[in-house]
Amino acid sequence: MNDLHLEATSRTPAVALDTGAGTLMMTGESYPEDVTGFFATLTGALSSFFDSGAESLNTEIRLTYFNSSSARALMELLELLDDAAAKGAKVNVSWYCDPDDDITREFAEDIAADVSNASVTILDLDVE
Repeated sequence: MNDLHLEATSRTPAVALDTGAGTLMMTGESYPEDVTGFFATLTGALSSFFDSGAESLNTEIRLTYFNSSSARALMELLELLDDAAAKGAKVNVSWYCDPDDDITREFAEDIAADVSNASVTILDLDVE
């Protein structure tokens, strides 16, 4: 079970999976040229994390922008987290949205409505 640290680029968010602490943080913008490849790295690391018997994960999503391809990948990511919670892991997701961005907030709320085992909380992102 390995930690995962991806530095933010102009097109991808920073990702930090700390397996010892049981935390995942995504921050920045997400519109990678290869959405599938980018998110496959993350979902692979998370699958290994949960397959190793991890009992909990606290996730923070702080994306200021994501495109439609990333939106689909985020839905799949939340499905993976929800599946892990259905198998007994305690999964908490704090999704921070720009309070002035109704589209992103509605998307996060729609995903949260589809999650039945993990806990998803939508919060205001501090933007300046």
